[in-house]
Amino acid sequence: MIKNIELDTLFQTLVLAEQGSFHKAASLLGVKTSTLSRRIHELEARLGVSLFQRHRHGVRPTNAGKVFLENLQRIESDLGSALVNARAGGRGESGSLRIGLYVSLSTGPLRDVLLAYAEQFPDIEISVVDESRRYLLERLNSGALDIIVVNGQVRHGAFDILPLWTEDILVAMPDGHPLSQQDAVTWDDLRHERILFSSRDPGPELHNALIAVLNGADVLPTVLQTSADRDTVIGLVALRRSVTLLYASSAGVVHPGVTYRKLSGRHRVLPIRSIACWHGRNDNPTLRQFLKLLRGESLSRNGSLIQSPAAIETSTQHRAAPSRKPGRST
Repeated sequence: MIKNIELDTLFQTLVLAEQGSFHKAASLLGVKTSTLSRRIHELEARLGVSLFQRHRHGVRPTNAGKVFLENLQRIESDLGSALVNARAGGRGESGSLRIGLYVSLSTGPLRDVLLAYAEQFPDIEISVVDESRRYLLERLNSGALDIIVVNGQVRHGAFDILPLWTEDILVAMPDGHPLSQQDAVTWDDLRHERILFSSRDPGPELHNALIAVLNGADVLPTVLQTSADRDTVIGLVALRRSVTLLYASSAGVVHPGVTYRKLSGRHRVLPIRSIACWHGRNDNPTLRQFLKLLRGESLSRNGSLIQSPAAIETSTQHRAAPSRKPGRST
């Protein structure tokens, strides 16, 4: 029965109830009074109830008509919302966006982009997955994620790639560590250190960078491994037993007793490029809006990550680190 009732007829029923007159309603709708009257009669016949009482001055809803009209008004409101949401969804103004990453959101450009995106599109539900690079690539390939943001390089045969900003590597060390007397730390300065790495991403990536640079050196740092996450590793540094490497985006979290210094050098692994990966066949409109913000942020940064003043502490004068005895090699 429902499928045989046209939406136009239901809309005309609402107009008739509002106007209280076939003549007024027909004039407003731009149809003949006889045509409107016939359609209402047909609707009542299909429903098996009278919706309106006819009288000399017009019509008024019956009890059954009042119940029907209340439900019809709710349906009209829901349908209007559905149409508005469909338009907004088509423009990428509502819906959902699933983002994968293994870098921190404590500071840096990615955090800025997400904050701007959330403010500009409050009706979009943002979900973030923080996992290993391998897991993120698998989820992206399966369609479970719309986009991932990682550091370094990705075999991108199956994905579209957007190079973003570059991100510096920092050395986190205990307060008062001899290297904290320097404005920046070189790779060579690390040869005599105990360096703690997490087995979780991006720990292996930073460990590989260290090995690539110091490979062949007479003295190598002592490398320690832990399964703890990146924030816990930074916290362990405060115990004064080791230092660690981290991306600058992880330095937004305050860890008492820990000092950060930028790692500098002429090696090709510095700085590290952040990239966004997504499937070109992904037609999610919310993804298009997010990519616009990513491109804009990347251009505004001119290819470099702008650090917050609190992220990297620097001394007013550069002082060389005091000499220390060579450490144990791995």
